[in-house]
Amino acid sequence: MFIQIKQMQKIIQASLLSHSIKAQLVRLSFVLIIILVSHIICMMWLENMPLMDAVWVTMTTATTVGYGDISAKTTEGRLATIFLMYVGGIAVLAQVAALYFELRREKKELMIKGEWRWNMQNHIVFLNCPDEAGEEYFYQGITQLRMSSEGMAEAAIIIVTQNFKDGLPDRLRKLNVVHVNKSVSDPELFEVADLKDAGTIIVMSPKQLDPISDSINFELVDRLREEGIKARIIVETVRDENRQRLKKAGADNVLRPIRSYPELLMRAILAPGSEQIIEALFDSFGEECIRYDVKANVQWLQVIQSLAISDIGLPIAYESTEGKIVTNPPPKESVDMKAVFVIVREDNLKQDSEVEKAILANV
Repeated sequence: MFIQIKQMQKIIQASLLSHSIKAQLVRLSFVLIIILVSHIICMMWLENMPLMDAVWVTMTTATTVGYGDISAKTTEGRLATIFLMYVGGIAVLAQVAALYFELRREKKELMIKGEWRWNMQNHIVFLNCPDEAGEEYFYQGITQLRMSSEGMAEAAIIIVTQNFKDGLPDRLRKLNVVHVNKSVSDPELFEVADLKDAGTIIVMSPKQLDPISDSINFELVDRLREEGIKARIIVETVRDENRQRLKKAGADNVLRPIRSYPELLMRAILAPGSEQIIEALFDSFGEECIRYDVKANVQWLQVIQSLAISDIGLPIAYESTEGKIVTNPPPKESVDMKAVFVIVREDNLKQDSEVEKAILANV
């Protein structure tokens, strides 16, 4: 509790400092404009300069460039330049520049530490990030996401987590990723992470093997929908029997957490629903991926047609005679295979000989 209070104090102090610098910058900028305009008027009045000449000599003097092609000739004009520019303008301009760079430095530091208030639209937000979903997990997954040709592949990403104590790692920031250093229960989270304008929200399981995580996620999904969040919500569930419960709460897609394979979660973001197809490769319920040891040298299209017509299943890959696994080859490609991988119904398993006979029937 004490640590949380200290963190909150730091965030408040950083916010006040940022606002203080911004207020000083605005005030000094206003003073600078008054000084510059006053000098321009003096040059036009005392030196009879055209407007553009007066602006030119004012700006070259203020920035200390001093070309000398145009300058004050009268005593009054020179005195005006001394008091307005040398005494006031140049000093104020230097302070404005210093405050501007200080404000940018402060802004960058707040962004890295996850204490910045973002303003995004149609972005991706990760919530409930567990300890094991650290830098490497997000780097691998988001790198794969960025390589996709899907529309969401270029979307900005906000990771809501308190795990990055030293700030967001540089290699994640290079992937157009930012983070918010807050708990999902923080009342400011909806505004800071722009949840109402998000395109996709991913609710991760705090503990990938603890069923209590499902209850935590249920409450969070329910809260998001109650707040009027319209984004697609992808949520992880530990137990399959909780899938329908989470969907009733407002989840669009539900999948099991697989920390060693972040690409599965990214695939759910890019092509919602595809995670269910991938999950079918892992379990033995409903449909599963079966390897049939079959020797054949035919077009891949014939393999697809033969297995579909024979109601055996959907071939997705084959193993060549050299031992290489080839997925989704072109339909008219000739394949010299020693095994084929097929998605089949659990009540429709066949013998290797039956599958080989079906494939070679029309050769």
